[in-house]
Amino acid sequence: MVPAPSFYGRGSGWRRSNSGRMYRHEPEPEPTGPSMLLEKLPAHVLRDVFGFLSAGDVARAACACKTFKQVARSESLWRKLLSEKLGSQASIVLPKTLPNERYPHGDMVVEPAWKEMFQFWMNPGPNSYSWMEHAKGEELENRGKFAARYLHRCTAIGDGNKILLFGGQGSGADFFNDLHLLDLRKKSLQLEQLDAAGDPPFPRCSGTLTAVSVTGIPGSEVVALFGGSQGFFEGFSNSLCILQGDENVSISDAASQHKGLTWREPLVVAADPEDGVPDARWGHSAVSWNGKLVLFGGSNTQHCFNDTWILDVGLNPREPESRRLLATWKKLKLGDDARPPSRAGQTVSLVGDALYVFGGCHISDVFNDLWRLDLGVRVPTWERLDVAGTPPAPRVGHAAVVLGDRIVFSGGRGSPTAGASGTYATADQGLATMQGLTFFEGGFAMLDISRATWMPIQHPNRNNHVYLRGADDGNSMMRDVDMEDAADEDEVWEHRTGHVMVPAKDGLLVIGGLAYNGEFQNDVQHIRVF
Repeated sequence: MVPAPSFYGRGSGWRRSNSGRMYRHEPEPEPTGPSMLLEKLPAHVLRDVFGFLSAGDVARAACACKTFKQVARSESLWRKLLSEKLGSQASIVLPKTLPNERYPHGDMVVEPAWKEMFQFWMNPGPNSYSWMEHAKGEELENRGKFAARYLHRCTAIGDGNKILLFGGQGSGADFFNDLHLLDLRKKSLQLEQLDAAGDPPFPRCSGTLTAVSVTGIPGSEVVALFGGSQGFFEGFSNSLCILQGDENVSISDAASQHKGLTWREPLVVAADPEDGVPDARWGHSAVSWNGKLVLFGGSNTQHCFNDTWILDVGLNPREPESRRLLATWKKLKLGDDARPPSRAGQTVSLVGDALYVFGGCHISDVFNDLWRLDLGVRVPTWERLDVAGTPPAPRVGHAAVVLGDRIVFSGGRGSPTAGASGTYATADQGLATMQGLTFFEGGFAMLDISRATWMPIQHPNRNNHVYLRGADDGNSMMRDVDMEDAADEDEVWEHRTGHVMVPAKDGLLVIGGLAYNGEFQNDVQHIRVF
């Protein structure tokens, strides 16, 4: 039979079945992959889609077609990828723009400046950080002198761009209970002294200062000051003081306005009477996790600790008309007996839901071990980590900052080890040689959590030169340095202990501390990373 030459032809969309019935045939689309569909989307939509990919996936997608290649050269895309690596700190440390941002035209092949910055962060070259301007405390624009000190403490409040600093120890028997504000958004660095109503905490060093939430009040924020001491042989405390803003005023706004701050003593109770509350101590560490304070370690004249506590700050049902808060201590129940050796002077860093403990000491035994405790599981268990790379030398009194999935460490002191870099203190330099720990560590060490590796230590450039001091003989080693440029070789820089370090515009700030030369510091050192 000859087929009917009708409008029922192949292109009409109709077909005749074997039974003779007609049915509409939906023609199969031309062979096309997902990329051919996506490339028809507007460029700004594609950039958003690419923003959900990893850097490796972006690179692979760029090979698929010309459109994807152009999208993969977007400055905003690579800035977003870098911001995601840096987490909540990205808004603080990253510049809004780079001076060498590039925008391709036509078929011009141009690699984005932000892509280069992303690649730098993932695999920084040696000595690629640099020291920026620094100033003594009395040279800063401040409303009250920030005396030279060490073992002071700090915490970020609000959106993280305001830093509160409290207390510390200065020369002689000077202990402080003053409160200062450092606003990172201001064009010039300012350490502004703050006044607070209420009974001030007693002067102390080596406590903890931690911003936490008030349970039951969404968006609330207070600052908890716990423990500390007035010297190794006296004055150890387990007191808890809360810094609050006036009613309906955030603590961040109150600090900025220099009014409306009050110290109050909460009602302290134990969640379990058998566990009680933490013993008096100094050299402990605390972080804020889900609005609660997590406490680890520390020591006093009788004990060195490796216990972990959770502090919940909430409304006080016993005094509903009062602004006095209720503070409940709960000792964390662990899954097994594994835990870090008892210690003080360590750092504790929070990445996601996990605590990372590094360093510290028990008398003169100094550590460089690394431990993790995942708080996000029902029964947390301590785990000692063995990661790739070379760990930093054992140390105590160092500082740490979390930048996304990376922890940056600086300073501290210990005993010199082969291959370490830093600066020696001498026998006549008082506190600098306490416990016989005379070697002040140099450089900035970095732990990459995602890749489980220690990255090479960064020795920031000064005036385009790199200064190192070796642990083997104490001699200075300077790379590409003219003698006339070496006048500042004896500056303190990072060779200090008991300092604080915070994220800041373009990088990090190091504030105060006890230097290897026995001098207390009140400088603010700026390290450029980005």
